[in-house]
Amino acid sequence: MTGYQIQRFKGNGCEIGLHIGFQLKGRLKGIIDHFIRAVDKACRLDFNRLKKEASTWLEKLPEEYLVEVESLAYGSGVKLEPIAQWLYCERFITGACTGFIVCLEDAVWVGRNYDHVGPGLWRHINVIEKEARIPVVLFGQQGALFSFTGYNSHKLWLHCNRLPAWDTPAPEEKAIPPFVFIRMALEHCNDLGEVEKLLQVFQRDSGMNLFAVDGKSNTYAIYECTCKGYIKRQSGKNFIAGTNHYVSTTVPGEFRNGDPMSISRLNRMEYLLETMKMNEPCRDLVHVLSDPQIEQNLGESGTVYANLACPSKGLYYFACNGFPAASRAAFEEVVLP
Repeated sequence: MTGYQIQRFKGNGCEIGLHIGFQLKGRLKGIIDHFIRAVDKACRLDFNRLKKEASTWLEKLPEEYLVEVESLAYGSGVKLEPIAQWLYCERFITGACTGFIVCLEDAVWVGRNYDHVGPGLWRHINVIEKEARIPVVLFGQQGALFSFTGYNSHKLWLHCNRLPAWDTPAPEEKAIPPFVFIRMALEHCNDLGEVEKLLQVFQRDSGMNLFAVDGKSNTYAIYECTCKGYIKRQSGKNFIAGTNHYVSTTVPGEFRNGDPMSISRLNRMEYLLETMKMNEPCRDLVHVLSDPQIEQNLGESGTVYANLACPSKGLYYFACNGFPAASRAAFEEVVLP
């Protein structure tokens, strides 16, 4: 028995939102309340700000995704306001994720630790096959329309870590959250060049370290993205890694670029990737993700799931049924129905 659960949704945007809502009817409000309590326990949630800003923020989503959220509300019987707050909670989470891309002799591998609140809430894989869009696979919470981690049927893998940003768009400007950008890029992009074009077109409402691997060509990159721009990082080694601070981007002098823990995790990961002999990629790369100086365990928050993938070989592994996930959960191969 696998530790993850797969759900598959097909149709236009309205149908997808309705299908997810119908499946979660009578349960979605409990899922939302559980998650918001977990955020509050770990981060001391500002409920006044959450209620004040969430609905206005939701209205700025691209129309095709707003339709899905509204349909999710209708299908589940949950009002739009708590669903908006569920999504908007991401703005209160501080980043601690760690990831790498490694180029071995025959293929490129990508790994990530997703650090968040609410251990046990992140055991779901949603396969979304939307009309006139590339089918996508998203990792995260039950009922989630968006995610920080996923891949598409064209062997394009994308995930992102949070980054601070100094160029936040003005309130009247439209900008999308990184987790919505991931879904959008997977549904529209076939390769890294198309991802870069999308980064140029759409502003984000926060910064992100965007990891991208095209399994068709074994090309890869990390993009350090502010809200309005990005830098494509270069690496002279057979690997590249990232956490929650800028490495290649020039930041303003007064700007706080991450924290010491982010730098420490990156240094540790780079050391392991440089010194480790990769005899068995799966085993050895899991060892990197589960290293106690990289994996996070703060009790109420930490590494809630981890991924390892080789898109060119069609290999995708998901560790979610344990906490912290990289060391306490099995990396199970994702087998789609």
